This record gives sequence, structure tokens and C-alpha cells, in this order.
Amino acid sequence: MRHWGTDVMVTRRGLIVCAAGLVVAKSALADLTITPAQTAGPFYPRFKPDDSDMDLTRVQGAPGAALGEVIEVQGRILSLKGHALRDAVVEIWQADTRGRYRHPGDRSFFSSPDPNFQGYGAVRTGSDGAYRFRTVKPAAYRAGQLQRTPHIHFRVVDDSNRELVTQMYFPGEPLNAQDMVYSRLSGNLTRDAATARRGPNGNPVRYEFDLVLA
Repeated sequence: MRHWGTDVMVTRRGLIVCAAGLVVAKSALADLTITPAQTAGPFYPRFKPDDSDMDLTRVQGAPGAALGEVIEVQGRILSLKGHALRDAVVEIWQADTRGRYRHPGDRSFFSSPDPNFQGYGAVRTGSDGAYRFRTVKPAAYRAGQLQRTPHIHFRVVDDSNRELVTQMYFPGEPLNAQDMVYSRLSGNLTRDAATARRGPNGNPVRYEFDLVLA
């Protein structure tokens, strides 16, 4: 299993970029675009936490709730033909509202990870291919000399063992255009496929993000 992807590898102290193409395709049967594969980065969990459910805003046994703006991220896992992919495992991991990952490799001197933020979650899709997470909006942070825009990492493995590792971006973020991973997405269709849609106004704010596997 590869946890680093093939396009870029990022560390907090430096940046290594490896060239690789991104595949975007349109289906004749459904107006869908393949979700582009992107790096998992250096902070995929080395060990899965005991508490790894869909609600990242609380940690089992911790006294409080996570800091930051609570959001919900939901969507469907689909084939290029638009078929729902049931029994797919959907994982997410992300920085907290301070820009820190719950990972021993993230050794920022400016803040400590939020002890009430789970940092990682995993769910399995039902017959409709749907998933849902409750989390907080991640902060931007520095990666070497470059800035990373707010984003959430995704890993999807379907029941035939196809794997997609990618990142979800937030619409309207001013740092998106400056982000060294986002800026390597070629074309508006690809960028749209990697960017969530903001749902109807509500509390918490909801973002919709469908993932389409090749």
C-alpha cells in the first residue's frame, strides 16, 4: 500500500516534488470527472487510533470538544459511469484548527496538537455509496518555505481493492491558487473535481464532495 501518492511529497522542513501526470476523463454515460490522485503527504497515521469513527470533533476519553469551526463533509463514492460503490472504505486525515496533525512527524515549535481533535476517521459506504464525517475546518500551514491551503486528505479503497488517495479543497479559499499541490492540478475540470461544494446554510456548515474512481 502506498501512502505517499505519486505527484508530490511534502515535509514541514522541505519540499520534494516528483513529476507525474494526472488523469482526467469524461464518461459517455455520465457527466463525471475522475477525482485526481494526489499525495498522501507525510502525516498518514503510522498507527490507526482506537477512536477512528466519523466524528473527529471528539476523542473517546477526552474531556472536551475540538477547537475550531465544526463542519460536516459528505458525499458519495462513484464509478465513472455514475454507479454507487458500496462497501468502500473512506478514510480522512487532516490538520486541526491550529494547523497541526496528530502525527509524531509533525514537530512544529509554534503550537501543540489539539488533544480533543481525533485527526483521523474512517467509515464504510452503504448501498448508496454515501459517506459522512463531522470534523473541524483545518487551518492553513507552512510546508518548508511554502504555504498549504486548508485541505482534507482522503483515501478510498473499494470492494475490488481499487485505491484512490487525494485531497479535498475548500471553495473560495484565497490560498488555493498559491498552494503547491493544488496549483499542479491541470485544468478547471480537475480543480473542480478536487474542490468541495458548500451545501445549504446550516449549523454546522456542510460541504459536499463526491469522489469518482477510475
